[in-house]
Amino acid sequence: MANLIDYINWRGDIPFKSDNFNDVDLLVLAQISYLNFDNLICQDFKNSITLVDLWNNFKNDKNFLQRSDLGLLLNPLTVKLFEGTALSTRFRDVKVCNYVSKLDLKKEEQFAAITFFVDKSKKEPIIIFRGTDDTIVGWKEDFNLAFQKEVPAQKDSVKYANFVAKNTKGKITIAGHSKGGNLALYAATFFDFQNRICNVYNLDGPGFTSQITSLENYKKIVPLTISIFPEKSVVGMLFNHNQDYQVVKSDREGLYQHDVLSWQVYAKKLVLAQGLDSTSVKFNIIFNEWLSRLEKDKLQQIVNVIFEGIEETGSSTNSQLAQDVFESTKIIFKKLKSIDKQTRDDVKEILKLLLASTVENIAIKKPSVRKIKKRMKIGE
Repeated sequence: MANLIDYINWRGDIPFKSDNFNDVDLLVLAQISYLNFDNLICQDFKNSITLVDLWNNFKNDKNFLQRSDLGLLLNPLTVKLFEGTALSTRFRDVKVCNYVSKLDLKKEEQFAAITFFVDKSKKEPIIIFRGTDDTIVGWKEDFNLAFQKEVPAQKDSVKYANFVAKNTKGKITIAGHSKGGNLALYAATFFDFQNRICNVYNLDGPGFTSQITSLENYKKIVPLTISIFPEKSVVGMLFNHNQDYQVVKSDREGLYQHDVLSWQVYAKKLVLAQGLDSTSVKFNIIFNEWLSRLEKDKLQQIVNVIFEGIEETGSSTNSQLAQDVFESTKIIFKKLKSIDKQTRDDVKEILKLLLASTVENIAIKKPSVRKIKKRMKIGE
């Protein structure tokens, strides 16, 4: 099964002037954006760097191994993808600039963005918002989406997009994977320059509550949005989406299909599936219906309790948390005892359903969907 690395091997010798920028090219840039480019790219538009020069600086940096470590959930082959991409005829001269990366524990924010120019004249910028990285605070911010009107990364995504628009010309593409897809949609919704948007890409990113999807500015970007989800999407199925979407085949299972490097390509196109897997659809329905019945203060309590439990494990990254996953789970479930029994049981069933639907190569007794819906009084 072919992936993005195969794509670069097959078509990396074809320049953009011979074959225009396509959706697979966009996926390549989105995946590369997960790498740590701190102090390698300037935070402006005057001092851009080519992708090939960025690669040379990256591989020769004294912190190469640290920069290459993407943690538990991100594919380590991203570095190999970066190398092949940067050394290819197609991508080597792509300009990179305006790199921003923030991690604020107090604000509970993890945010990063980068701008690419395929055109040598530095017109028509491509904005990529990074998705959730290995940090616990990044995941906490994701959970905060359920009850906060605006999380810090969303606010910064709008500022970033407006800054790009004020310093560039031409049409603008805004994209991101995972939380980055949510940020792309959010930035486009509150963008001061909506008339300049070419496309908005949401790559298996979560949606929004109806408070956002009902806005006229959101509805304006729906026709411009390209949403792509794997067959067993979990992250992308959270909350609401108003736009149509494509479903791509993956060579992995469960939650690991969230990995863009597992998405299948043929020539210059994605290999599409007929639709979402039934487990993904079931989880989406149950989770979102349950979520809609909870008051925001209850949601906040649940999220805070879960992450207080994670904090008690002493972990600051998912990699650390996974070193003893059973002990970590025990601590978190113990913390859940502070929540009322009904809500606590609901959370446990949701977590069980999530694990049963997404965890690869681990035997977990899958809970009854009927039982969950009955317990949560869903569908009555």
